[in-house]
Amino acid sequence: MQIDFKDKVAVITGGARGIGAATAEAFYRAGAKVALIDLNGEECESRARSMDSSGKSVMALQADVADETQVQEAVNQIVEIFHRIDILVNNAGILHHVPIEEKTVDDFERIVKVNLTGAFIMCKAIVPVMKKRGGGKIVNISTLGARTGRPGVAADYAGSKAGLIGITRSLAKELGPSGIYVNAIAPGPILTELTKQVPKELFATWNVGRVINKDGLPEDVANAVLFLSSQMSDWITGITLDVNGGLFIP
Repeated sequence: MQIDFKDKVAVITGGARGIGAATAEAFYRAGAKVALIDLNGEECESRARSMDSSGKSVMALQADVADETQVQEAVNQIVEIFHRIDILVNNAGILHHVPIEEKTVDDFERIVKVNLTGAFIMCKAIVPVMKKRGGGKIVNISTLGARTGRPGVAADYAGSKAGLIGITRSLAKELGPSGIYVNAIAPGPILTELTKQVPKELFATWNVGRVINKDGLPEDVANAVLFLSSQMSDWITGITLDVNGGLFIP
């Protein structure tokens, strides 16, 4: 069985760069129509044009996933143009690397609002569309730190992403009878624009104990997303798939 997403529509949040961009491109190459949602509208538009200059199969939408009104407007546009949504990838995320004593409650709540509440808002808006079509696939991008704790200064990030695993398990049970599969992926350290903000010395500590001698790339996560979004995973729901080069083997 080959992975083929012809006639499918995939929505990817945080799609302008990093894991989101690699995932969007992988879906497009596999035949899907793709909707990118990102807070950075200009970068999102540029990414969409680089993938499909005709604009027929890839669309870009500027929206804050933590804003329910903006999300609903974006979803309405996608349905109006593409007429369906089959796949949702909740990838949008932010982090703030400062020690806990320097973090403010506002800092913490902003991380949670984007990383956790944003995924909830996206699911709330898209699940009714999937139910009308009889099913769909949702993939939530968590993190290795949600499984093991995050070395360094990102308790808010790890906490928000751990909550995403809880949402994944609960929604898998709630939505399974409607034909909607919900899974998560917990990537280890991945070379992206986001992780480039992290000091190299700290990033190196995250890879200590890795058994595969290869740096994690956005494409490694994208390949896992495609599997969990395809018919090849049609008896898998509620799991968290670890993609980390052997850093964590449960």
